[in-house]
Amino acid sequence: MLIGKGITVRGEITGTGDLHVAGRMEGKVNLTGTFVVEAGAEVEADVHATAIVVGGQVRGNLMAASRIELLPSGRLHGTCRAGSLVVREGALLNGKVSAGAPAERVGGDEELAERVRRDEARAPLR
Repeated sequence: MLIGKGITVRGEITGTGDLHVAGRMEGKVNLTGTFVVEAGAEVEADVHATAIVVGGQVRGNLMAASRIELLPSGRLHGTCRAGSLVVREGALLNGKVSAGAPAERVGGDEELAERVRRDEARAPLR
């Protein structure tokens, strides 16, 4: 799914699959899949996903069972918790970080952790 440039979405998104944001999003995301914030996009949200890639600006809390990656154009103001964290040269990270937690402990949400484990078993993130 794509939230295109010039589009603003407010609310809660829950589901399975990947979500790319090129516009603006505010609210909550609970996703079994990859959440991508493209360069130039703005997100003000709490995000739970299997993996998260930040190329735009994010304000909020990010929680990924496997990985969070901040690209050189990425800006994160908030908390991030993930199995692994990659911060590329040029990225900005301002907030609290917790990396290395296994999926069972990420967020304390056992239902989400179980969905993430099933998702990773079907298609491991490389």
